[in-house]
Amino acid sequence: MHKKLTTLISASVLCTVMAAAPAPAASQEINYNLPSAEQVEAAKQSRRNQTVSERVGRRLMTALDLYTEEEDTKGAIAILVEIDPSSEFDTAYVNRFLGNLYAADGQERKAYELVKRAADADVLGHADQALVLKLTADLALQLEEYRNALTYYGKWLQFTGEADPDVFLRIANAYYELKQFDKIVRPADLAIEAFESEGEVNKNPYVLKVAAFYETEQYKEAIKVLEVGLNKLPTEKVWWSQLGMLYMLTENIDKALQTLEIAYLAGYMDKESQIKAMIQLYANSQIPYKAATLMVKHLDAGDIEKTARNYQSAASSFEQAREYVRAAEMYGLSANLQESQSEKAEFFRRQGNAYLRGEEYMKAADAYMKALDQGIAEPGRVYMSLTEAYFYENNFREALKYVQEAKKHRDQRRNATSWEQYIRQKASNRGVSL
Repeated sequence: MHKKLTTLISASVLCTVMAAAPAPAASQEINYNLPSAEQVEAAKQSRRNQTVSERVGRRLMTALDLYTEEEDTKGAIAILVEIDPSSEFDTAYVNRFLGNLYAADGQERKAYELVKRAADADVLGHADQALVLKLTADLALQLEEYRNALTYYGKWLQFTGEADPDVFLRIANAYYELKQFDKIVRPADLAIEAFESEGEVNKNPYVLKVAAFYETEQYKEAIKVLEVGLNKLPTEKVWWSQLGMLYMLTENIDKALQTLEIAYLAGYMDKESQIKAMIQLYANSQIPYKAATLMVKHLDAGDIEKTARNYQSAASSFEQAREYVRAAEMYGLSANLQESQSEKAEFFRRQGNAYLRGEEYMKAADAYMKALDQGIAEPGRVYMSLTEAYFYENNFREALKYVQEAKKHRDQRRNATSWEQYIRQKASNRGVSL
């Protein structure tokens, strides 16, 4: 009967580590010095053995039959609430039994109040008392009564002497929710040790330790936790990107890039923010070609949103890598996605400049004309750029045409006059009549 009822409460009530935490609470201490097996056995032997009265026992069996045979939880509850126990032991036993049923019925608050009374009475047999202490703690954690959860987990540890990894994990989680970050590491470490003694590696204690160190800005300690964790669980995708970001926070750019590259090659980076972080690292590490080609690859694949800003990023990186024609192509895509005419004009001008540097003179001229069509703010500069494009294409007539347009703008007049003389001289040397 006892075993059946204990299964009514889920074994996993661990709250998500990244959930919003309440205001800091008063410190809650846990005694991790557990009693020995001999001490626990002595306490067990000294505990008074009692049984429920015959009247209460009959009601309990009827309720249990309803629950197990007919799955009538509410009917079982209705039978038990009518019981008026005459002894402290009967009361505690009924409260424990009824609390389990309320929990199974989704009435966690009522369940918690009853099992807490049973635990506080401290009259049940050793096995039942252990179960009710743990159940009280689990329900308190589920109801976000974290200090009470810690109290009863502490009592359970001292009562049973068991190094249960799930209990240590829940203690660490409760401290996280209370924002007592300095108290998370010890139970998390004990959870890791206990899991490993069972031949298991569980990621959750590592997650809580990283969160604790991150929240207290102990980034180097968080890095150590992730390094150890990844040695044991190398397929934890999120950890790779987290480790890379922490390396960035500590300005260890080389390790950050190396870590993210490993994660990327392993296929662990599937979020836009992660890929863009690696692109930025390439750019910051003076590896612009990789930054540009990676951006283009994921723009084309649809992994990164096709925005003017992202195409501009690719263009800038290609330009730094002296891949001017590819830079120009990206500037053109960026220009087409700009919202205002002035922005479009500016990026068509940049496209023209990139084509000019890439010696694609007619493509440069076409881009400059688009900038003029969009009403660029300083047309004199663009006319001068058009002059250069046509001059280097050996089209001296068009070059002369646009240099004369440039002369109409005061800021370009002196430069345009010099260029006009140069164009006429070059044309004359080539035997071209202007």
